[in-house]
Amino acid sequence: MSEKEYANGAISAQSVECTRLREFKNYLRELVRDRVNNATNAGETNRACISRSSNETYPVCSQEVSAEIIMTVWNHLQLKRCPRYFQISILRAVVAEVEQGFSNAKECQFTVKGINDSTKTTDNETVYDLVKLQKYIVNNLEKLLTRLTDNSELSNIPNFADSEDLCLDGTKCNCNTKQPPVVYTTGHIKNKPRKMEDRHICLERFSELYKLKSTYSFYGVFDGHSGPLAASYAASQIPYLLAESLRSISNDLDDVKAYREAFEHSFLQTDKMFSRKGISSGTTAVCVLLAQQTPPSYGHLYVAWVGDSKALLVSPTVSLQLVKSHKPDAPDERKRIEMAEGGGTVLYVQGQWRVNGILNVSRSIGDYSVAPAIAEPDFVDVSLTGAHDFIVLGTDGLFDHVPENKIVDAIYKLLADTEQKIENIPKILIELAKDGDSQDNITVVIIFLKNRLDIVQNFKKY
Repeated sequence: MSEKEYANGAISAQSVECTRLREFKNYLRELVRDRVNNATNAGETNRACISRSSNETYPVCSQEVSAEIIMTVWNHLQLKRCPRYFQISILRAVVAEVEQGFSNAKECQFTVKGINDSTKTTDNETVYDLVKLQKYIVNNLEKLLTRLTDNSELSNIPNFADSEDLCLDGTKCNCNTKQPPVVYTTGHIKNKPRKMEDRHICLERFSELYKLKSTYSFYGVFDGHSGPLAASYAASQIPYLLAESLRSISNDLDDVKAYREAFEHSFLQTDKMFSRKGISSGTTAVCVLLAQQTPPSYGHLYVAWVGDSKALLVSPTVSLQLVKSHKPDAPDERKRIEMAEGGGTVLYVQGQWRVNGILNVSRSIGDYSVAPAIAEPDFVDVSLTGAHDFIVLGTDGLFDHVPENKIVDAIYKLLADTEQKIENIPKILIELAKDGDSQDNITVVIIFLKNRLDIVQNFKKY
């Protein structure tokens, strides 16, 4: 069957089948229709490689590839609005195909001189260009989805549903294809700078994505500087490295020390690997791991950060800022910088205190040329209660220009207004920041700990 025939509905579907299965088939049909309609631009959109002159890329070594593959596939599935009930299985199928074949993707490879960590000698190392690798991964994903539109593959489509998400008897189907309640919403804007250097990641299905036994979700905000590369790198690598560490503590959810060490490892290893690339870019990071537990427990919150991006835990009566910003003029940070090996200074330059007169945060990921700036994160954990309603993550483009009480009041007010869509809330907060003379990139992530109605009712109690 040709793509055009499939797009026009020439598909031998059963008259009665699971609602979710029918939704996915319709999704595939729409993808094919879009591809047919955009056929005149296919030569541009499906190119496997880009010019080597692009500076928005970095080399990806063998130990970094898996994280990049997973995040690229996941981001593209979200971008293309793949139905929820098929996302994880399709991701795993594509990851398996790419990992099996990418070593032969010569168009993505090049050789660099690298230092062997064990022997401290210089070796030739085959690495992959990030942007070319991403295009290769996306091409493999699109090929898989295209294969599923073929008549010969229709019977295999149910095998790509996530576990137990399809009913076996279509005549008795009670499956709901509506999206589950919104658990987060995001907003970002480039604002006045020439480039958007912020990145964020929201992994509601973190445990499924990385095959963890316990139930977690993960959220992160990264405020990049000297380009977006460090922020992009951290957004891909930290979740992967954290998941690797969590596998060893999945049976002991109360081991706070183990969670701290897992975060420390993921931050420090990310910094170490990125610094090896010799790229001057750096980034802040504030990362939230939400561990869901069996009622009557409301779950547990683990937060790690470097730099000055923030995390605000909100209830109707108390708003708790979980982050103590890492700034060079803080007495403890200044002392550490000035006692650092090789020496460091804190200078007042361009209206801000800066490490060695350069960096306006005292801890970051990347920034290999500013030695006193370290990537060791601070860490807090909080047992959640029924009073907690939501968490606000944001860059300094938000928090430096809108008072925290104003942020909280605005969110509660907007949630209570039934005419306001949840996805509009971050946009309104961004406008408040701009009204407060924010010139910087701005990123906002709001994580809801209850559904909208329960938050509004909880607020009314007070």
